[in-house]
Amino acid sequence: MKIACLGAVLGVIAVFLSADAFASEAKATFWSEQKKGANSFNNVPLDERFEAAKAAGLDFLRIAPNKWLSGREKEELGDFLLGRPGSFQNLIEDDLNYLVKVLDKAQASGIKIVLTVLSLPGSRWRQHNAGVQERKIWSDLMYHRLAARFWAQLAEGLKDHPAVVAYNIMNEPSPELGPTPFADWYSGDYGKWYQGVRGTAQDLNLFYGTVIGAIREKDQHTPIMIDSGFYGTPWAFEILEPVDDPHVLYSFHMYEPYAYVNHRNAGKYQYPGSIPTGESNTSSRKWNESTLFQFFDPVREWAEKHSIPKERIICGEFGIYRLQKQAHRYLDDQMRIYNQEGWHWAFYSFREDDWDGMDYELGSAKPGWPYWQAIEKNQMPGPKTYRRDSLLWDVIKKRLE
Repeated sequence: MKIACLGAVLGVIAVFLSADAFASEAKATFWSEQKKGANSFNNVPLDERFEAAKAAGLDFLRIAPNKWLSGREKEELGDFLLGRPGSFQNLIEDDLNYLVKVLDKAQASGIKIVLTVLSLPGSRWRQHNAGVQERKIWSDLMYHRLAARFWAQLAEGLKDHPAVVAYNIMNEPSPELGPTPFADWYSGDYGKWYQGVRGTAQDLNLFYGTVIGAIREKDQHTPIMIDSGFYGTPWAFEILEPVDDPHVLYSFHMYEPYAYVNHRNAGKYQYPGSIPTGESNTSSRKWNESTLFQFFDPVREWAEKHSIPKERIICGEFGIYRLQKQAHRYLDDQMRIYNQEGWHWAFYSFREDDWDGMDYELGSAKPGWPYWQAIEKNQMPGPKTYRRDSLLWDVIKKRLE
């Protein structure tokens, strides 16, 4: 009788171990073939958005919970998970529970999640910090350790969640804007600058090593995604060091040439055409599909040098203000390149609830007042009433297929 009971107990343990191993394997193999997704940085997470993403053919959403408000009293924007500025010790348990419930809804909808953060200890996002980007993290190694503490606790709480397919440690890091500045990724000497900050708090590779080590103490299986420097520019791959971990993915963002893609352009620059490039905007080059292709040479050269396979490279964000002329062509040329390379990609953005400028389902028309009324009521505007077929959305749908 005792032997039978022991056998039953061992059988139950084996089932749990088998289920855990299966979940770990599923996370590890998710990125083994090209995935296509979108960014969805919203103030309010909605079930309908996950369902709409699945219906649109997206494989994953990249989300940033820092923007959320939970149900806590005296809540403030930016407090989610972190608490008040300068006070981080431990994750706020109620917020972690809230996050898990949102992830449960994503999983139920069939959408996988890349989890990133806009703020870390010592790096408060400017929109949650009186309009000023906090940069203490690039001047004091104590904040590297606090960021590692944050991610270790988050990984411990989420390591078994099936919806989470990557921890994206920091959205668009910019150590180049720390105490020893690097003015222009386009015209400057990246290698020389990096040698001057190696081993200091501005060393992005040192930062990632600290945080990844802390995560792996709690979670050995969930993939980790790291952005290149200077807000994720492909050109910062020159100084990025590969991590000795087969489940680390390397991400860049693409909003270049910025003089064209941003909402302040107002038609001055067009694609294809001659457009200022780099931080100084004093050097122009002719931009077309060939230029775009060449722009990613630093990523290709880095991957070849370090024998990094294509399935570990991702364009974590790309997009354009949707009212720019030829916006659909600019997006299509990028997606064609990413598909040709076999890199994962995620456009920005999918049904954002505080700005319509990059909501491509709206086409080139401005949304009416009912669109904003729905958002004010924490509702997602109905697809039939406020979303329409357009050149912009058509090229995305084509590349998703």
